Amino acid sequence: MPSNHCIHTGSFALLVLLVAMKTGGTSMAAGPQDPPPYNGPPGVPCAFTGPLVHVPSGGAGTEGLLVRISPPVTPRYPEGAPIAVHMLAAAPTVAGSIACLSEQGFVDVGFLCPGEEYRAPDGAVARSGGTPLSGQVNWERCIEPLADVLAFATGNLRSLEGKPIQAYAPSVPPLTENVGIIGWSFGGNLAVHAMARYGERFRNLKWYASWETPIRSPVDDGRGTMFERNPFYDEKTDTIDFARLRYDPGMPIWTWPVLRLSPAADWPRGGLFLDGHGGGVFRRDTDFAFWVDVEPGAPMKVFYSPEVTVEAQRRNVFGDRWPAHIASVREVEAREERVNAVRRIPAAVKKLPDLAVLVFESERHHVGGFGGGHHLDALVQSNAWLDAKVRWMRFNPDRYYVELIAGKMVDGAVQFPAQTPVTAANIAGALEPASTNGPIGMRAAACELADRTHFGLWQPVLTKAPLNEPAP
Repeated sequence: MPSNHCIHTGSFALLVLLVAMKTGGTSMAAGPQDPPPYNGPPGVPCAFTGPLVHVPSGGAGTEGLLVRISPPVTPRYPEGAPIAVHMLAAAPTVAGSIACLSEQGFVDVGFLCPGEEYRAPDGAVARSGGTPLSGQVNWERCIEPLADVLAFATGNLRSLEGKPIQAYAPSVPPLTENVGIIGWSFGGNLAVHAMARYGERFRNLKWYASWETPIRSPVDDGRGTMFERNPFYDEKTDTIDFARLRYDPGMPIWTWPVLRLSPAADWPRGGLFLDGHGGGVFRRDTDFAFWVDVEPGAPMKVFYSPEVTVEAQRRNVFGDRWPAHIASVREVEAREERVNAVRRIPAAVKKLPDLAVLVFESERHHVGGFGGGHHLDALVQSNAWLDAKVRWMRFNPDRYYVELIAGKMVDGAVQFPAQTPVTAANIAGALEPASTNGPIGMRAAACELADRTHFGLWQPVLTKAPLNEPAP
């Protein structure tokens, strides 16, 4: 069957993120206090195919960024194929994605951040220019490269060969006036920053789809995740039992797996945790450790969430001396001004006046699987776009697209009208069922956004999926 009909291509039980899981084999056993070692990305469920090209970018030197253009067999529309740029977690890839939209008639675009390399199945190696980070990931250095890839995808930048994107998929013309970005998990944070900081480079970007993005902070807020359940979080009241907050100067630093950070042997020790056994020294079997992000450079500085840092100060958990390697409340707030993606949404809207946004969120979040029942990130992001007067915003895709992708009626598929604020009172009924999380839901989101863009259909809800139908 033609690829442009959003066909359901099978059941995906595995929702993949480019992060380390707490389970599975490791090359080194963790100690009684250590976080689980990072094993590297486990791969992606679907593969990109197509030419590898290099695009100019300031951080990638003369070699440029490695970009893959993965065209469909058949374009979605007679005029050509919409373009989906994939930003996976903290570090994208040219190997594939959680959902490859070429199966729905899109051109998929993936890339590598500066210094990263790709090893093909035949052993051939290709890379982006720039300095390798020796296994660590500095997510901020991927923001401007993402902007340059978006400029290339929207026809505003040529490859190092001097060619536009259309030259690399001549049989299925890429539509540079129907380009969107899919922010997979933390990739949504980077997408917002790229739009806010560099949106003038790709002002014809038309849509953005967010998959369960932790938009409020690049650091886990302590409400519990699939990596580490917080037994001291009360989901009903949305409160953390900070009366248990303690500092253990001998505890290893727990780096947030979503950011693909690997603790090194020479890192300082000392971390914050919730004391479940009352001994004041961290024990992994009874206590809950807070995850951190790490600021690059020297001296090393680790950042807890603003909420955790404020509580540490208020409760004087460090005593007379605040540890030098832990960011203070003032330092955390200064960094929030730079890295908090919610605060960047108004700037993104100002630079991209034609942008349409769709925020996907399921009843069981792919990272916040424990606790997190309030789905705060999704609520905050959706309303931030509305408050910034974005052209069009919808919470979760139209049910007709979800069912078209699934190839059947979907029990629990929602129909939440566009431009509707998300509240604590209505969010429970607006969440997608867990069965549609990942490939099904995001294929539906991308298809809906591209079709609405192509046909000019911006009503709050649809009566059917308007594939290949002109606007009335």
